[in-house]
Amino acid sequence: MSLRPAICGLLPHPPIVVPAVGGDRLDACRATVAACREFARRLVEADPDRLLLVSPHSPRRPDACGIWAGKRLRGDLGAFRAPGAAVDLPHDPELADELGRSARARGVRTWDIPPAQLDHGAVVPLWFLQDAGWSGRTTIVSLPYPGGADLRAFGAALGAALGRLGGSPALVASGDMSHRCLPGAPAGYHPRAAEFDREIVRRVDAGRLDQIDDVDPELRELAAEDVVDSSLVAAAALGFQPHGHEVLSYEHPFGVGYMVAVFHDGRAGGGLEALPAVAREAVAAALERRAARTLPQPQGVLAQRAPVFVTLRRRSDGSLRGCIGSLEAMCEHLVAETANRARAAALEDKRFPPVRAEELADLRFEVSVLSAFMEVQTMEELEPRSYGVVVSDGVDRRGVLLPGIEGVDTAAEQVEIARRKAGIAAGALLRLQRFRVHKVEEP
Repeated sequence: MSLRPAICGLLPHPPIVVPAVGGDRLDACRATVAACREFARRLVEADPDRLLLVSPHSPRRPDACGIWAGKRLRGDLGAFRAPGAAVDLPHDPELADELGRSARARGVRTWDIPPAQLDHGAVVPLWFLQDAGWSGRTTIVSLPYPGGADLRAFGAALGAALGRLGGSPALVASGDMSHRCLPGAPAGYHPRAAEFDREIVRRVDAGRLDQIDDVDPELRELAAEDVVDSSLVAAAALGFQPHGHEVLSYEHPFGVGYMVAVFHDGRAGGGLEALPAVAREAVAAALERRAARTLPQPQGVLAQRAPVFVTLRRRSDGSLRGCIGSLEAMCEHLVAETANRARAAALEDKRFPPVRAEELADLRFEVSVLSAFMEVQTMEELEPRSYGVVVSDGVDRRGVLLPGIEGVDTAAEQVEIARRKAGIAAGALLRLQRFRVHKVEEP
């Protein structure tokens, strides 16, 4: 039976992002904390049958992959002065047995890790998942020494085992990026360390999971990372077939890179097709001075918060009739966000007179849901057909351009248009961010 995961992705494991450990320092890593909570929310909402986590800090043997044993999987962050930050989850012996058989069939050795306190590579991600409501069957696996086993084969074994058991499981890789991004970082500083992080972020964001381990070996070594192997195992379990992939956050506030990413979301996009109808009904209700009717319940993906742009075009000739959006979510869920932005696009876009009721039949509604913003260091990281861009002066001026705009073919053109929209002076130092868009539209 083929693997159909509910969700698969990467969570970092620095204890400092857990509130009981981080304390006053949480503000410096707030993007990571927020993204961990968002990933955990999505996982719990997806209601997986079971969870498998790959930890690079779990006990290792030279040439075998480990599988934690015991009736319960327990651990805490007492070593980081936070014994109350603890996890306690039921073990999944059915998956452990099936995984052992599947690995042996592929020539990968495994061993049972005796019951003990879990490592922080497992505890930190599991703390966020448990805090969000996860309490189901859980399996934790460890890695061999570098080069001690075929990790792609192990990942394939993992995917086959989960597929044979059926259902809709969740997979999580635990890993931190470079440990040498800033002077004073735990493993020392190297000026090229951030280059490794940018390369991994770029590959994950583009869905190139099959190339996640195809990094310059020298660059990987100097980065002192522990993210590639665990991510490779999870990606191989997927058969390197991402869906709904998204980098939720990346930062290195203390010199260690933290990335939170979705490799595969089984429900990505599901439900968003309802949003153009939401936009149309919201505008019709506003024009008729009544309450909106027949709006969908904010469940599943529609319950998420995200920035939205609503675009109105004339069916007769495709010309623009209004477009308004925001760079931050303003409402509690996507249904309300879309309705709010649709009314603004129809009635408040100062480039056009307000839409009249008799125009509605000739209008086509497009809704663009924006992903999280990612910092961009070089123009090479922009691609106007795939990514939108936010250009700011770092103070109070920001311009945005959605992806896929006809006539905008280069990153330089995209940035220049967004700069002019923001009213930023030519030659000013620019802050660049990119984002993806999931666009749904009426026929």
